[in-house]
Amino acid sequence: MDFDFYGNAVHEYLIEFEENTHKILKRIKIPQAEIELQIQEEKERIEKLIETNKEYAKLLMDLRVYRKDSERNMVSLTQFAKRKNETNPGYVIQSWLRDRNTLEFLRLWEKEHNPHYFNDEAAKSLIEKTHEPSFTLTAKVWTTETNARGIESKQGSGGGTLAVEPIAVDFITWLFPERRYELIKLISKRALLGV
Repeated sequence: MDFDFYGNAVHEYLIEFEENTHKILKRIKIPQAEIELQIQEEKERIEKLIETNKEYAKLLMDLRVYRKDSERNMVSLTQFAKRKNETNPGYVIQSWLRDRNTLEFLRLWEKEHNPHYFNDEAAKSLIEKTHEPSFTLTAKVWTTETNARGIESKQGSGGGTLAVEPIAVDFITWLFPERRYELIKLISKRALLGV
């Protein structure tokens, strides 16, 4: 199967899957032939997914490749941002956070998923500041001032900005217009089919 449509996402996912599968199954002493069978079955599953739904498959592969906290489904926004600006991915994330619609989207997510701790008044205040020409916002400031949980920022080695999958999808579609277009096509197709 030709995976060119997916850039490096499928390749990176398969490498990560293979490495993790080897580690886990070797620890519990599964024979090498069984490990290879598991890996081959995953490759075939991905090929089938891609054949049936390219738009969704690409997004899913991206989310899996950059998932950093599988327990909470946190995805690295920093890794996506590096595709646009390898030397300063934080600036890309700040640009996304400077957008009023982004902050409104984050606010909606937090109000639904973090209603007891999220500081909605602080969020409204930050949203109002988006009109100011010098307004900048980092993930760290957003989380500190609003007690947001959908995004987190970690410093140091292995750090970066992480987000839950719905927020990561918003970031990806903001960052890559072709992904937004593919996602809109998918939604439109499903709406027409009544799915």
